[in-house]
Amino acid sequence: MAEYSILITSSPFQGDSALRALSFVQAAIENGDTVNNVFFYSEGVHHTNSLMLHTGDELFAYDAWKALAVSHNVKLLVCITAAVKRGIVSELEAKENGLAHANLAPPFEQAGLGEFFTALHDCNRLVQF
Repeated sequence: MAEYSILITSSPFQGDSALRALSFVQAAIENGDTVNNVFFYSEGVHHTNSLMLHTGDELFAYDAWKALAVSHNVKLLVCITAAVKRGIVSELEAKENGLAHANLAPPFEQAGLGEFFTALHDCNRLVQF
């Protein structure tokens, strides 16, 4: 049985990468494998913006990731530095900087690169999208 960490570096608006990532994770879980975490880094942090709204018949990655986390207990880790650079902030950062709203909410959790690298020790496979 494989244990995966998934690294998301592409934007949810970039081609079909969000669909491919979600499909891969679902297939791994259905295969009996374990997905320990999904780490959103670089442009991938845009998947975690709670202020995005669902439009039309396109995949709404934000809700799909949330559903995956809830139904399969997958940790959704967001690189704090990459997120803040792109305007995705937690409640604490919003308060500290006088912002009216945060746009990073559970089940997404902030993490640093060090935490992600430490979590890789619990996996035997890393897949990047």
